[in-house]
Amino acid sequence: MKRLLATLLAAACLAGCSAQGSSSAQGATLPAAPEAEPQSLTVYCDLPQGSAGRAALNAYAEAQNVTVEFVSGEEGLASADLALLAAQPADAEGWTDLTGDSLLKAAAARAGLPGEGEEGVTALPLGRTLYAYWADSTVLTALLGEDCLTDLQNASWSEWSDFAETMTAWIEAPSETKVTLNGNSYTLPAEAPEAAASLEGVFAMGGADQVSCLGGALFTNVLLAAGSEYTGKTLTGPLNGLYSAVVLEAENTAGDASRTMQDAAGALGSGTALLYRGLLADVVAVVGSDRAQTLVPLPVKCQLEDSDLTTEEYNLSGLMNYPTLACAGYLAIPDNGSADQKAAASAILWLYGSGDGNTRLTDDLYLVTPWNTASDSTTLGALQVQLVSTGILPEVALNGTRSADLAKACADVVAAETRSTATRTAFVEAVLAGLDVA
Repeated sequence: MKRLLATLLAAACLAGCSAQGSSSAQGATLPAAPEAEPQSLTVYCDLPQGSAGRAALNAYAEAQNVTVEFVSGEEGLASADLALLAAQPADAEGWTDLTGDSLLKAAAARAGLPGEGEEGVTALPLGRTLYAYWADSTVLTALLGEDCLTDLQNASWSEWSDFAETMTAWIEAPSETKVTLNGNSYTLPAEAPEAAASLEGVFAMGGADQVSCLGGALFTNVLLAAGSEYTGKTLTGPLNGLYSAVVLEAENTAGDASRTMQDAAGALGSGTALLYRGLLADVVAVVGSDRAQTLVPLPVKCQLEDSDLTTEEYNLSGLMNYPTLACAGYLAIPDNGSADQKAAASAILWLYGSGDGNTRLTDDLYLVTPWNTASDSTTLGALQVQLVSTGILPEVALNGTRSADLAKACADVVAAETRSTATRTAFVEAVLAGLDVA
């Protein structure tokens, strides 16, 4: 890869640090939030059940004796005190400028916001976490042997897609079958080993209740491949490659492709699916930290070719072989005339300014905080810190409107009864429209 390591180290500021006793890379530690009186907090939320964002606010509610009610839809937004969003608001209208409150302004500064030349802050990041395919290393090694993980991570698109299709056939009727990964030959066993006995399919898709591209995470390698200028010419090739990846999932999925995120992550946890695409923090929130310790990330691969790349920052292996570091959600206060800003600020400041809040984010949910602390106290946490410090793709964040449009384009591909050249063309055109590319 070109310049990836240096860029990521500068962006992440992590070197295996623990959450305990770590200081902010962007700003001084906030004063402790005032003790919250027993109260209620209405939260507009477009993150799914089981997500790390919901878990974080539930942790606040439990610690501070606050009743939290999650709502959705326009009516819910009109009455909400706080919003928990999958992506940043598309514009400032309808949202409170958080820098108007001194403590919230300090919270924004701790997250490195606003940057030079910017005015106002409408949303604060909850924290970042790895976005990848997650697999149980116990299952993978039972199927392929101890040395398979590196070769799976570095497999070409043709090897990856062949592996997924071969696994689908093997799950239906196990037999001694050869696969090639990163140029090396592996043999699936003649009978299902105990660790893989419950497999029902390769991918666990969860799109019924979530923004499946998650603010840009799924589209990150496409957008990075296009370089600094998004045009039909720079994006069409990479988008065709992503289309192939979405179809591969849809045609090799375990169970119902329209299941919820919580159910899909649960399928990975129960061993009925081999791979789940999503955020590590969400997986941990669903299956629990103990169960998650054997999980490993595999990059979200697309059918990219060298000719698809306009960028000079990344090469093909850089875009194909690394997970993405993505934001798990954003905190905002609606400017709706009914929001209790004091109650909303209390939740934000507890997460941003208290030791208990920091511990819940890092130790319990495996988030890299906006001030760049992370926990390496478990095997999986240490793995995330290592990867963030050495090799990941930085998410290309999209606002809420664009994120929703791109998610719909993916959902339409998954829902299509038949897939043809016209389906591929419609997907590319829908994404270009969602990105406002003529």
